[in-house]
Amino acid sequence: MSTGINPRLLITLAGVATFVGSMATLHVLQPKLDPLDEALSYYVHGRGGWLLTVGLLSLALASLALKWSLRLGRISARVRRGWWCLWLWNAGLLLGALVAADPLGQWDRPPSISGMIHGLAAMVALVVFPIAAMLVSKGLRDNRDAGSVLLLTLARLAVGSLALFLASLVPVFVRPGPPILLGLTERVLFVCYAAWIAAAAICRSPSSGSSQSAA
Repeated sequence: MSTGINPRLLITLAGVATFVGSMATLHVLQPKLDPLDEALSYYVHGRGGWLLTVGLLSLALASLALKWSLRLGRISARVRRGWWCLWLWNAGLLLGALVAADPLGQWDRPPSISGMIHGLAAMVALVVFPIAAMLVSKGLRDNRDAGSVLLLTLARLAVGSLALFLASLVPVFVRPGPPILLGLTERVLFVCYAAWIAAAAICRSPSSGSSQSAA
């Protein structure tokens, strides 16, 4: 059994940590942006806005390293479907990172082309991720060990966080104006997603018992 450092695990954890650190820094640099109501995407237009791009690209890199881990060895059909869903998540995340959202306060007007691209890419990524998480978590589970239980629990939390996020958007379709608690639900969502990515990387690490069985 190898005792060396697993580069895929390091890349994934470093990417998640960079994403979390970038977002936390932006909250400090732009305190006027209300974290309860305003999306993370708006940080790109303020002080240190480049950190949003860095954070999203780092999370995409973390996901790429995780997919690399999932592809190694024999995997079940369910994990393979989850692997392809992670590709869609990554594509949406990368496009959302590279194409900026419209500035704050434009819910009462049609979005620009870049704003529309950002919004659609982000929505695809956010919706497909919980599907990937559930498929991979169930596909990797072959017993009731702590790692398997944790991974499936985080996947279910990702599904729940997406439901809350989508619920925050409902008011947009029934009355003029912005969503309700969009910022809070989006931040909860990203915490759940990032936690699952980190946990999945650890479970697939050679030092983890669950990594020895690929379903």
